[in-house]
Amino acid sequence: MLINSEIISLSGSMYEDRSYQNEAIDFIASKLANYPGVALEAPTGSGKTMMALLGSLKYAYNGHLKILYLVRTNSQEEQVIRELRTISKNRKIRALPMQGRINLCILYKTADDLKEATAESLSKFCNSRKRQVMEGHQEACPYYTIKVRSKETKDFLFENLPTAEEFYEYAFTNNLCPYESIKASLSDADIVVAPYMYFLNKTVADRFLSHWGVSREQLIIVLDEAHNLPDIGRSLGSFRISIESLNRSEKEAQSFGDPELDRGVHVTDFIEMIRSTLERTIKERVKEDDVRIRFQEFKEYLMIMNKKSEKSIRDLNNYLYLFGEYVENEKEKAGKVPVSYCSSLAQRLEAMMDEDDAMYAAILSKSESGYIQASCLDPSSILSSLKESKTIHMSGTLEPFEFYSDVTGFDIPFRRIENVFPIENRFVSYYEGVSTKYDTLDENEIRKLASIIENIVNGVKRNTIVYFPSYAVMDKVIGSGLDFDFLQEKKNLDQTEFYDVVKKFRNGGKPLLAVSGGRLSEGMNFPGRELELILIAGIPFPRPDATNRALYDYYEMKYKKGWEYAVLAPAIIKIRQEIGRLIRGKDDHGACVILDKRAKQFRRFIPDLVKTDDPVNDINTFFSNFK
Repeated sequence: MLINSEIISLSGSMYEDRSYQNEAIDFIASKLANYPGVALEAPTGSGKTMMALLGSLKYAYNGHLKILYLVRTNSQEEQVIRELRTISKNRKIRALPMQGRINLCILYKTADDLKEATAESLSKFCNSRKRQVMEGHQEACPYYTIKVRSKETKDFLFENLPTAEEFYEYAFTNNLCPYESIKASLSDADIVVAPYMYFLNKTVADRFLSHWGVSREQLIIVLDEAHNLPDIGRSLGSFRISIESLNRSEKEAQSFGDPELDRGVHVTDFIEMIRSTLERTIKERVKEDDVRIRFQEFKEYLMIMNKKSEKSIRDLNNYLYLFGEYVENEKEKAGKVPVSYCSSLAQRLEAMMDEDDAMYAAILSKSESGYIQASCLDPSSILSSLKESKTIHMSGTLEPFEFYSDVTGFDIPFRRIENVFPIENRFVSYYEGVSTKYDTLDENEIRKLASIIENIVNGVKRNTIVYFPSYAVMDKVIGSGLDFDFLQEKKNLDQTEFYDVVKKFRNGGKPLLAVSGGRLSEGMNFPGRELELILIAGIPFPRPDATNRALYDYYEMKYKKGWEYAVLAPAIIKIRQEIGRLIRGKDDHGACVILDKRAKQFRRFIPDLVKTDDPVNDINTFFSNFK
């Protein structure tokens, strides 16, 4: 671990004279001494990752603490690992990348029945295979070998500081399990880089901390791109029962004998009760868009349609859960992942019947063959376990911070680092000649939007990304006809396809059409002239569907800020994230135009935002200053 004086000198040696970085490092360390956490907003290219690492190292030295750096994507993990390698050139540091078995265990890549596998079921599967190996059956897992705990493997990890993906390739080549190898080295690590979802799963987190040999109180947790924390918390807290999951449960029941749960009621009979209730409820209540109902209503539908008391429904569901446990045991005996769709269904139905309408919204939808979802409205309870550790919240877009603090439940000191690069290096404007307002976005407005995009792209001829508020709007604009060749961030691209699109864009020549809040909105680096112009083709306000209306009502009731917290703040964060793609260094320069007359309301959060009546002329004039 770096000692205190080395951290101070190291921060000054890594960058050109950036006094704000030393101030930020001191701010982090000093506030952690007196508060449970600290929040820092700093613009893209300012060295956020290094400031977070050095600030946490400085405080960790005083308290003999370990550091857990949580990230959302592989590219963010790679950035942290790169900075750790830089630190390691000056002083040895012991850091590890950590991910779940589904990403790191080679054997799971060939296992079946993984669609609804849980952390617990994967752990059981792994432990069973390891026991067989220790009993002399190496074929049970050819990757769980003596190399897992060897000095050679540990030295490779700590001397090379590989990313999780790099170590997976190393382990595959050397015939050893990457997950077990990292786990075996955990006790010697000072810093671990892991995904949010890995640590916010309590079962996984407790097991992980046990292997590391630390308690939550002995941790400093760095929350990278922390503006995503509200959505991450809501996503983790939400769950659904879908027609597809019921069909999978029925198929599983048939495969395992379809026994009786009660006199005359087989497993498939009970599943059919749930499915027919869900289908009828959707048919009666959902016309076009999703609708919100009360959880009690769904429970009553289930009881009335099937002529069962609440006690009878709960008894059948308990028996369904026991059947699911039987399925898991049978799969484990057969050497398969011990996961049961019936067990998962029983747990979700029980939670659905007991859920609180004040904290969750019951959403009915026709989408994806139909489902009912318990949508988490308040992520603060899901995130509360993070408060057992010291936390550092880092992002380029934490403003409006009152929103972030209220929604996540973290009442902590906040500092914002203003623009660290010359303000004249960017031109940010809005154009009032078009609007993507949901209830007025007709064919005429789509044609106007397509026309202004064409005019700017063809009239400026710079490396351009166009961000649309949704895939639906992007598809409509494309359908109206665009007079230029383009690349496109299509929905459901796999990782290889996505990076192929990014590579083609970096090679230059074609504009890239993307979606606000998508993978191209944050965490991607386009230095120099790789990206010069951003068009934000409409304000990315959340779609006014049942879930977002429920959020609006919840924050209006709790804070009297339904519009600000459910609509305005999420849009501001997305826009600021996209503008942040433009400037990565002092020699970068770029322009952005928000194509929506409603954009003027964002001047409070984007101080250099100006109106343009002639985008092509104003953009070209701006770029003429840098010839």
